[in-house]
Amino acid sequence: MGCTPVSRNLHQLPASYESRKEILVMKIKNMKLMKLNLLERARAFGTQGQQPNRTSANAPCRLFLILAWLTTSVPVLNVVAQATGPQMASPNLGVRAVVTNLSLPTSMAFLGENEFFILEKATGRVKHVVNGEVQATVLDLAVNSGSERGLLGIALHPDFPINPGVYLFWTQTVTNADTTALADTPLLGNRVDRFTWNGSTLTFETNVIQLRSFQADAGQPLRGNHDGGKITFGPDAKLYILFGDNGRRGQLQNLPDGPGPACGLADDAFGGPEPDHAHFTGVILRLNDDGSAPTDNPFFVAGALRGGEAGANLQKVFAYGVRNGFGIAFDPFSGSLWDAQNGDDSFTELNRVEAGANLGWVQVMGPLSRLAEFKAIETRTNFFGLQQIRWSPTNIANSAEEALSRLFMVYEGGDQFGASLTGAEEVPPLETTGGAVVQLVLNADGSLSYELRATGPIQNATAAHVHLGARAQNGPVVLFLFGSSAGQNFAAGDLIASGTVNDTNVIARPGFAPTIANLVARMRQGRAYVNLHTTAHPGGEIRGQVIVTDRAPVSHYSDPEFSWRFEIAPAGLGFISSRALGPQFQGNMIVGGATTNLTAGQLFRFRLTGNRQDIAVDDPRLDDRVADNLAKNEITESESLVFGTGFGIGTDIQTGPNGNLYVVSLSRGAVYEIFRLRQPGRN
Repeated sequence: MGCTPVSRNLHQLPASYESRKEILVMKIKNMKLMKLNLLERARAFGTQGQQPNRTSANAPCRLFLILAWLTTSVPVLNVVAQATGPQMASPNLGVRAVVTNLSLPTSMAFLGENEFFILEKATGRVKHVVNGEVQATVLDLAVNSGSERGLLGIALHPDFPINPGVYLFWTQTVTNADTTALADTPLLGNRVDRFTWNGSTLTFETNVIQLRSFQADAGQPLRGNHDGGKITFGPDAKLYILFGDNGRRGQLQNLPDGPGPACGLADDAFGGPEPDHAHFTGVILRLNDDGSAPTDNPFFVAGALRGGEAGANLQKVFAYGVRNGFGIAFDPFSGSLWDAQNGDDSFTELNRVEAGANLGWVQVMGPLSRLAEFKAIETRTNFFGLQQIRWSPTNIANSAEEALSRLFMVYEGGDQFGASLTGAEEVPPLETTGGAVVQLVLNADGSLSYELRATGPIQNATAAHVHLGARAQNGPVVLFLFGSSAGQNFAAGDLIASGTVNDTNVIARPGFAPTIANLVARMRQGRAYVNLHTTAHPGGEIRGQVIVTDRAPVSHYSDPEFSWRFEIAPAGLGFISSRALGPQFQGNMIVGGATTNLTAGQLFRFRLTGNRQDIAVDDPRLDDRVADNLAKNEITESESLVFGTGFGIGTDIQTGPNGNLYVVSLSRGAVYEIFRLRQPGRN
């Protein structure tokens, strides 16, 4: 079974449910380490730049204050990474290597007790492990493992082994050889395929879905990141796929008309912003086992109404607005889906993902209440940018209300529309007392009726039009609503214009066929606005985005259940489903790290509330469910969460058939088993 070192980590006090006796013992054992940790924290405190006017002579005072605060307010101590390998925070748990000498392992799937498949990212190999020994390579794929690509995810069919289907997420090459060359992949090179297990080999059966992989964007180097790649079957026997944004900036990234600055611009050389095959990214997909869309998916009807390639893809979406991540798992007790999402430089997220959720990216990361911090961090000189230069972080909204108004929302049709026109909506904004509202109705015969009425004084109005474009974008006129060459005044309540228009009144524009149906489709997608022009402001004095008014969207925004102010790079996510480690751990959610920069690869432990809908916390600093760490990959306010250290990059976490917890470490080339230590005097 390979090496089986047992290690105990005494660098953290037990959680609040442990006995007072244990706490006392742990305090004594941690005294030396606590002193070292506090000295390090004091040094860091003096160099963080937060108090530049204080001299090093104040360090003892700061140390005393930190020590006093920690020993009276915080139930756990900081954890220092050890060079000896994985260690556990609880003295009741041990860890041992199950199999080692693997090449960048990513995911595992249990076939039985002490038997599993393990994937290797760069070799493309699926290895069969029994009793801690690799028995054989049962499949070898030619993979592109450049950046975050490779052989990434595995899921067994829910009826396995009666149904011998094994599903793999991997990145293919053009040259049919293993490579890290970023250009050596087709446009849709990320794929999920179904293979058949016959007891000794995996044989290709069918493709389930092909997804974007090639990233070549103007003014930027080739990239291969944000592929997600985690797959799992849910308790509903549906296949769930976590797929990152792949660097796209379209509707599924909450940019209804693309990255701008003008409307109607393609996202890239391959089209967009609609979710065609090349822009079907930043999603959690929910599929039948054959790759088709379940009819009870949240956007199945909306996609059918939309039609075409984009509509068919929309039918497969469970949630969108995803940046990237490598952790999804179902709570074995509630059946809820959870994911871990990586931030850019700020606001790592843990989400309980509901059907139809819009998780906010690129308009929002972290809770809406922290939007100003999200913008402030991402526009710092040392962090500036959100990777893709075609949408700058300076575009992040200045208020939660504004951010919500910009989101791409999905509707099942919509026949009535409205807009509230103000100077604040103009691009750039204007100060004016003028205002108006417009109502539009799609009639049964395909015509469009409208009424435009003043809500504030308007001086010398010359024209009002429907334009193409999302919020904060300027676009071309496609429909005239009002015109007056001399200019006309209106008081609040006055009717400015009304009428009915049909296809002959719609103006053709590049990429836009001049029909009422196409205009209505744009309005349903948040891609049209009404502008009123005056002699004082010929470019437009008041403006309002057209929205659906006769029904609610079938998508909904959702704040994360937990986040970190600065990115801490999560990876694998899993649940402890048994009592084998102790009843206090059953039902806990464990999250691994995507780097070794924090405690040499952390495992964070989260307890859920009684209804299992939210994160439960002991540390009062986390009452807002945001860990306000001081920098990227820094542990402040996460000390109470540490479950283990030294695990390297933990890409997969799951409870095994024996009830113990298993962790796949990509960087250590190993699979580890966490188990309960026998207590002295007990059988």
